[in-house]
Amino acid sequence: MNAEIGFAEYAFLFLLALLLFSPENLGKAFAKFKHYKGKLFKMKFDLEDAILEENSPEKMREKESAWIVQAVKNFPPYQSAKKVAAFYPLQNEPDILPLLEELASEGRLLLPRTFADGEMEFVEIHNLKTELLEGRFHVYEPAKNLAAYSGKIPFALVPGVQFSWDGGRHGHGKGYYDRFLARHPETLKCGIAFSAQVSTNPIPLMPHDIPMNYIVAVKNDPEKETPHVEKATV
Repeated sequence: MNAEIGFAEYAFLFLLALLLFSPENLGKAFAKFKHYKGKLFKMKFDLEDAILEENSPEKMREKESAWIVQAVKNFPPYQSAKKVAAFYPLQNEPDILPLLEELASEGRLLLPRTFADGEMEFVEIHNLKTELLEGRFHVYEPAKNLAAYSGKIPFALVPGVQFSWDGGRHGHGKGYYDRFLARHPETLKCGIAFSAQVSTNPIPLMPHDIPMNYIVAVKNDPEKETPHVEKATV
């Protein structure tokens, strides 16, 4: 945008000045107008920058992540689960670190440790700072000296690349979660995703793909939509 005074504005001001100002004050009047007009445009530019920042992809991901965290916290099966299998989020995944910190402090957090053969196991984590190391695929995993958890897993927060509202899920293609969840049919599975990752139409699944029981994602506007967990429509 151009903050300079245009020809039409000069013409209007000139006619107005002839009516309101004496000749010796015309210069001062134009100078003051340019001064205040510049301030007005600066305010407009600052406002536009703030709006763009508020609606930037990064800001929207922050809003959706906060919405997801609150939705899970509101969900009774999450609240009552003695143990919750979760995941340490990558940069392009919803930031569920507040949930991990809450679960760790309550002694309910399980995080996965992966192996080269495509298998993974979950481990109880009580301290995110001291019990995790950067592991396979640059994901933070439980330290190798920590024992695997062997009890029941009533509830799981599951990451993915793409979901659908009927419970479909596509992972990163390694099959870690599909193999693990196939051995735990009792686990209530919640897919965690940004709105852009969820298809309104069913996505094609292979026989080994494990569907989700619930999807946690924003459908419309995170500032207007009450945080909630959506039951899969299958």
